[in-house]
Amino acid sequence: MPRRLLPLLAPLLAAAAANAGTPLGFHPASHEAQKPAEKAFLETPTPDQARRWLAALTEEPHVAGTPQEKRVADYVTERFREMGLETEVVRYDVFLNHPKSVSLKITAPFEESLALREEPYDVDKDSASLGMFPAFHGYGASGKAEGPVLYVNYGTREDFEALKGMGLSPEGRIVLVRYDKVFRGLKVKEAQERGARGVLIYSDPADDGYMKGDVYPDGPMRPPSAIQRGSVQFLSLGPGDPTTPGIPSRAGAKRIPREKLDTIPKIPSLPISYAQAEKILRRLGGPRVPDAWQGGLPFAYHAGPGGASVSMDVQMTEGLFPIYDVFARIPGASEPDRWVILGNHRDAWTHGAVDPNSGTAAMLETARGLAAALKTGWRPRRTILLASWDGEEYGLLGSTEWAEDHAEALKNAVAYVNLDAAVTGQDLDAGGVPSLLAVFREVAGEIADPRKGESVLAAWDRRAQADWAKEAPVELGAPDRPFEPRLRALGSGSDYTAFLDHLGVPSLDFTFRGPYGVYHSVYDNLRWMEKYGDPGFAYHAAAARLFGLLAMRLSSADVVPLRYGAYAGTLRQDLDDLRRRAIRLRRTPPPDPLDKPAIQADFTAVLAALDDFEAAGREADEEADRAARTASDTARVNEALLAVERAFLSPEGLPRRSWFRHVLAAPGTTTGYAPWPFPGLTQAIEDRDAKLFEAESRKVVTALGDAARILRGSKVE
Repeated sequence: MPRRLLPLLAPLLAAAAANAGTPLGFHPASHEAQKPAEKAFLETPTPDQARRWLAALTEEPHVAGTPQEKRVADYVTERFREMGLETEVVRYDVFLNHPKSVSLKITAPFEESLALREEPYDVDKDSASLGMFPAFHGYGASGKAEGPVLYVNYGTREDFEALKGMGLSPEGRIVLVRYDKVFRGLKVKEAQERGARGVLIYSDPADDGYMKGDVYPDGPMRPPSAIQRGSVQFLSLGPGDPTTPGIPSRAGAKRIPREKLDTIPKIPSLPISYAQAEKILRRLGGPRVPDAWQGGLPFAYHAGPGGASVSMDVQMTEGLFPIYDVFARIPGASEPDRWVILGNHRDAWTHGAVDPNSGTAAMLETARGLAAALKTGWRPRRTILLASWDGEEYGLLGSTEWAEDHAEALKNAVAYVNLDAAVTGQDLDAGGVPSLLAVFREVAGEIADPRKGESVLAAWDRRAQADWAKEAPVELGAPDRPFEPRLRALGSGSDYTAFLDHLGVPSLDFTFRGPYGVYHSVYDNLRWMEKYGDPGFAYHAAAARLFGLLAMRLSSADVVPLRYGAYAGTLRQDLDDLRRRAIRLRRTPPPDPLDKPAIQADFTAVLAALDDFEAAGREADEEADRAARTASDTARVNEALLAVERAFLSPEGLPRRSWFRHVLAAPGTTTGYAPWPFPGLTQAIEDRDAKLFEAESRKVVTALGDAARILRGSKVE
């Protein structure tokens, strides 16, 4: 091991040495008692059963709010009950839309109707499913729009600013953009704010089509007719039912009327395939686009306008529809009010073999394994909840409404672990808060990789180090950044969002990744998974083992396995990235001479608070290991460890989006999916607002100070 890695790995190595073969947080006797249950659990999940679950779950498309999705909810409910698990179904009535009629046609230089359904393939029965909706966007607005087309690359804020630099405006035009870079809803938001009449979003072959590999049905990547459906809610302003922000969508809830909603679009939009987008792009006039805007279609792209006009007609059925969250509960024997929550959503835009039902199949295998563990006489100390969410695809509806409904009880939550699209290949990827890194690494080190002759942890570490070697930036005042194991920062886009960003519950999300080009299309089905995603379904079983063993360790350890010694190191990396961003902005002239200059951001107070938090975290880790080893003071130590993440919540929330309350983690206001660590500080730097930076810096310093005091309260005086 390189010498420079030792200080950075010290907290993880110290924890491993302290336990000496005993899992993190366990007294040796407690682990001995749990071993038979863990053995029974790990021996239960099988690839064959995972495949059977997935085949049943994906028999038909099941969009939230439809009878088909209710049938899938009933299926999961029945399986939980058959396993002997305490089961509950919770209904929420939420605002949704489904397509009534949609059409798109080129009106100039000739007339041609454009296809809004995918082509079927003889080898794939599901590609010809009669139950599929045509192309539409969740929360897309009804309306008619006609006009010349303007191509704006990925539709990011920077792309629209670059368009302005070309002397072009989207006002009164139909904007054509490609998927990727930012959440699709923010593409529509940017176009709407600039006066566009409508938006078309397509998947370019440079991003997930033939330039990335063989296309379906001969390979895993996106074929010409594939359409990427999805929600266009303005996700970075807040998820959940847009008519009931901050409160659960129960009967009698006060709702905002559709015409007053500012978190969903007011102009129509549609997803289209690159086969149909090509017909428009080929005919666009105007200037040739910058090189970075050139996609993978075989001609030079032009921005427009001129050469092509389109007409779109989008009519939606809107209203309240029922969604169903399904829970299996394993009550805790001694701390039943403390919850470990495993979550996955069921609803899909299509059949959803990858997204999300690879995760649902893994969850059912996890549930079957936990039921086997219960038969050994094992009971967890804390309650395990398996949550099968509905309505995720529209805007994380089921998880957000339930979390808002149970906000008080969730103050006692230990952790939330999420599976969404659990399997698209063989490469483990994980994101989460740094306090869960040690337990995740411990458990991943005990799960065999089905194909590589090593643990999934060893394979993950090799890839992470290789990526670091390629991408490690130059440090501020240092020659380089040493490699440090870490979990990817969480932004938004899946069901951990309400738990972490709104309620401060330590959260983790993982998946096994591979080439995957059929996202949200009709081709995301059982045949794709059998041929390309996970032939043999071995990684579904591995995901189930990792999911469930994490739950068993988090729920049964004498001292909850949250560790904070390495937390500050991860935050310091993120802060260094933000400092570089601030420096680059100061060195780069603003795109408009009238814009405010970049601010001189002073990070001194935040860095000092990080140093103090790091020292407190190391001391608390030592105290947690002592308490586990001696089986003493565990209640007091647990109380402190469980309070830390909630110390990072701001009562007033983040600037201009109060639903998001975590001062260290949130999706970016201009990214939607991707995270902004230190989101308030990032917002101030992006807005060039020195006063906001000072205010948000004080919030961060206060939160880190509160967390350090909580951690020091775990020590025996």
